[in-house]
Amino acid sequence: MNRILIIAVGVFMGLGIYTFWYGEGYSYLRDEPEACVNCHVMRDQFRSWIASSHNNVTCNDCHIPQDSVVKYAVKTENGIRHSIAFTFEDTQVIRITQRNLDLLQQNCIRCHEAFVSPIIQEGISCSRCHREAGHAQ
Repeated sequence: MNRILIIAVGVFMGLGIYTFWYGEGYSYLRDEPEACVNCHVMRDQFRSWIASSHNNVTCNDCHIPQDSVVKYAVKTENGIRHSIAFTFEDTQVIRITQRNLDLLQQNCIRCHEAFVSPIIQEGISCSRCHREAGHAQ
């Protein structure tokens, strides 16, 4: 029985490692925006980012926390969620979660605090008015 369990765990781990390698999962550990287009549903977002006013910052600058420990925890969580959605669901459009909208808001404020400090107290989401700031339509 132990031998069968060891073989099953080995096969499962081997498939996981192969999938991570084949899907270029390691590229998500870097900061280059090109890593985001490993997934075909992100190609339109990537092209619109290139045409946007924010093409001088990376995807991670806006969408991921800047603290290194939390950064990789969020990247891991997003990667797992995206992998499950793209593998087991018919996902053709990626939608930002509320948690990631909150992270986006924090990063908008971090970069633009001098400009937005008067309205931060009102609780207005930056993306409410600046929906296309990072991704031109």
